[in-house]
Amino acid sequence: MDTAELIHQLRVTLWDLSYTQWKTTVLFSLHWWSLVILICISYIIWWKLVDKSRLSQILLFGSFIAAGRIVMDIIGSNTVLWSYDIRELPFTPSPFLHDFTITPIALMLVYQYCHSWEKYLLWTSVATGFITFGFFPLLIAFDFLKYYNWYHAYSFILIIFIASLSRAILLGVLQLEQKYQCGFSSISSGRLTCQPAMKPLSKEDESRDEQ
Repeated sequence: MDTAELIHQLRVTLWDLSYTQWKTTVLFSLHWWSLVILICISYIIWWKLVDKSRLSQILLFGSFIAAGRIVMDIIGSNTVLWSYDIRELPFTPSPFLHDFTITPIALMLVYQYCHSWEKYLLWTSVATGFITFGFFPLLIAFDFLKYYNWYHAYSFILIIFIASLSRAILLGVLQLEQKYQCGFSSISSGRLTCQPAMKPLSKEDESRDEQ
């Protein structure tokens, strides 16, 4: 058996064990319901607070944060730096609470209320500190999350980097969009040079031209 086939067989075995464990001990348990309720409450609070006049912009920013967190989670889970013992779905990593909810929602609200880099970095540090040094230890204490050769400070640094990169990319996208909108509006508002219309010939003029 070659290495690729051996890895495939091990993945099949791991999936069978993981799915059986999730279906028999996690699904519909108290821990599982607490995750689902926390996710729902988080989005309800976010919907109440979000500036709906800037909804598309804020959601785009949140999608950048979610993408960065997913990449972080995939790398960390696959290199066995951490694991999720309680998951909403039987997949690894478990994206909904961490990658799609807590971190993006917190940083979307920071982005909404902070219009300068100084204020944004300050409150991003506060929100990220609360997540990494407050929320994650609670998840570990209640057996939702386990760390292996990983520290909260590492998560703090990585999330700060993701948040800074996401804002920089979004500002660049908005500036590019504004540039092209201004170019289009200037073309649209430009005056067209119109030629005067020819006066229709009368019947007498037509007969004179034929002669």
